[in-house]
Amino acid sequence: MSEVLLEKLIAFGNEDKNVRAIILEGSRATGFHVDDLSDYDINIFARDIDGYINGEAWIKRLGDVLILQKEKFVFYGATIPTRLVLFRDYQRVDFSFWKTELLADIARGDKVYESYKNGYQVLVDKDEVAELLPPPDNTGFSISPPDREHFRQIVHDFWFEAYGMAKYLSKGDLWYSKLIENRFMKDRLFLMALWDNCSSSHWKYNSSIHRGGKRFEKWAPKELKDSFSECFSMYEISDTWRSLFVMVETFNKLARNTASRMGFDYSDKLEEDIIVLLELLRGRNCSH
Repeated sequence: MSEVLLEKLIAFGNEDKNVRAIILEGSRATGFHVDDLSDYDINIFARDIDGYINGEAWIKRLGDVLILQKEKFVFYGATIPTRLVLFRDYQRVDFSFWKTELLADIARGDKVYESYKNGYQVLVDKDEVAELLPPPDNTGFSISPPDREHFRQIVHDFWFEAYGMAKYLSKGDLWYSKLIENRFMKDRLFLMALWDNCSSSHWKYNSSIHRGGKRFEKWAPKELKDSFSECFSMYEISDTWRSLFVMVETFNKLARNTASRMGFDYSDKLEEDIIVLLELLRGRNCSH
């Protein structure tokens, strides 16, 4: 966001009586991992948010809109609408709209907004509530160690999805197999990689680690990056079979490492049985 656009946003907030506070969060607020393509994450706290989510005139006051995407997320049971905006000068701004009472809840400590723990900048604060927010402690979005049941569930989820991917591959249903490969299996594979890395460092906080995968290349060891590079495949059945078995091998190694460090049980026998089943399904595919 240019300084001109930022000034327009602050002016908009000050002029609109409905707006009570505007806060900048994310990398632009913390100064960590920022480059010229970093988004601006803007939280608008207002008495009534309907006018902002049902109309777009307020956005056009800030700049020439190229693309607008409507999303939402849930915060302590409250739905937070968002508008993800790409302006024609290629600046992206992610707006979120909050009822004013939620800011008071966060300021009092009744509710915790994870992002603010890493840093924020108050742009508008008409009621002097934002100035009461807890200071950042750089612990937001930390990776917590799983308990025994959560770990077990992720392992079983991965193996279950591996079976599903193999089943559909064996039937020649490639598109759906690729969805399992690149959505459900990759999600659990990456989570296990996070647990493996964090357990090896005794769960010490690392600002480079992002739950969604940003900056993976900055913290991942070469061996893991090399393994992950083999976990992607072309839109072709035999290459997708190859990636399936590489993902299974990589996941199982990460899971065994994590289980050992955490003192969790790990079923080598069940792992072996799953691999036998996958091989049987691959053989069925080859025989057709």
